[in-house]
Amino acid sequence: MGAVTIRRVGLWVTVAGLLVIGVLDLMQHYSVRPSVAFVVTFPRVAPLLIYRWSPVVAWVLELAAVLTVALITVPVSSAEPWPWAVTSVASVTALAGLVASQGHRRVSSVMLAILTVVSFALSMTPRANDWASSAVAVIACALAIIVGDFVHGRRNLAAELAEERQVSAAERELRSVVEERARIARELHDVVAHHMSMITVQAETARFRHDDLLVSAEMESTEIAKVARTSLAELRGLLSALRDEKEDPNRTPQPTLADLPALADRITTSGTPVSLTVAADTTDVPQVTQLAVYRIVQEALSNVVRHAGNTKTEVTITRTNNTLHVEVTNARPPFARPTLSPGGGHGLVGLRERTALLGGHFEVDQPTGGWRVRATLPL
Repeated sequence: MGAVTIRRVGLWVTVAGLLVIGVLDLMQHYSVRPSVAFVVTFPRVAPLLIYRWSPVVAWVLELAAVLTVALITVPVSSAEPWPWAVTSVASVTALAGLVASQGHRRVSSVMLAILTVVSFALSMTPRANDWASSAVAVIACALAIIVGDFVHGRRNLAAELAEERQVSAAERELRSVVEERARIARELHDVVAHHMSMITVQAETARFRHDDLLVSAEMESTEIAKVARTSLAELRGLLSALRDEKEDPNRTPQPTLADLPALADRITTSGTPVSLTVAADTTDVPQVTQLAVYRIVQEALSNVVRHAGNTKTEVTITRTNNTLHVEVTNARPPFARPTLSPGGGHGLVGLRERTALLGGHFEVDQPTGGWRVRATLPL
C-alpha cells in the first residue's frame, strides 16, 4: 500500500471517527436530537475532505459550521465547555494541521487570527460559562499549525533529497558512460587507427617500393589506399564523437541512401561487380532508417568481398507501402575462399540488432548456393 493510499485511508477514518464522536457529543452533553446532531456535525467534518483543493473554502465552511454548533447548543451542565465543544475543537484543529501541512502558511495564519477573534468574542457573551474552551481552541489550533508546517518542511526536504539522489545517480551514470567511451576511443585509436594508417601508407607507397608492379596492381593499391583513407577519416570522426561527451550524434554526418552508388562503385572497382537497384520512392525515408540500410549493405558487401571474391552481387532496395525491403544476393563463388580472420565475426550480429531496434526483421540464407541477406524495415 502506497503512502498516498495510506493518507487517504487515514483521512477517511478520521472523518468517520469525528462524525460519530461529534454526534454522540452533541446528544449527550448538549441535549441535541440525533437527526439535528448529525445535520450540524457533518458540515464540521466535511471540509476535511476538500482541504487539498481549496483550503480557503474548507476553512470558511469549517468556521461557519462550528459557529452554528456554538449558537444552537446549550450545555447540559456548567461543566460542559461553551462556546467550543470538544469535538468542535477537534475538527478545527484537524483542519488547521492539514492545511498547514500543504504549505499554506498564510492561510493558516489568517485562520488562527480569525479563530482567536471569534473565540474571545463569543467568550464575552452572557452565555459563556468560562474562557477555557476558547483558550483551548486557539492553543490547539496554533499547535496544529506549527506541527503541520513542520511536516510540510520535512516533506519538502525529503523530496529535495530524493531529487538530489536522482541527480547524483544520473551524474554517476553519465561519468561511467564517458569513461567507457574514452576507454573505447583509446582502444580504437591505439589498435584500429594504427593498423588503418599502416594499410594506407603501404598501399600508397607500393608503386614506389616495387619497380616491377603491374599497372592493374598499382591501380588496385591506389584504390585500397583511397578506401583506407576514407575509413580512417570515418574512424577519426567516431573517435572525436566518443571523446566529446557533449557531441550531438544527430549532427554528425551519416551516410544515406544517396551514398550507396559510391559504395557500390568502390566494391566494383576492387574486383567484385555490384549491381545496385534503389526504388525511386525512398526520398522520404527517415535518416535513421537510411543509415541502417547503408550499414546493412556495407556489411553484406564486405562479407562478399571476404568470402566470395569477385562473384557478381545484386543489391536491391524496394518499398511496399510503409515497409522498406533490403536484399543483397551474391552468386555461388567458383571456388571456396579461406576466411581471412579466425572465428566468426560480429558483423551480422550487429546488423540483426540494428534491424531489431527499428522493429524490423533480418535473415540470412543460401537460396542458390550463394548468400542472401534480407532485411525488412518498417517506416
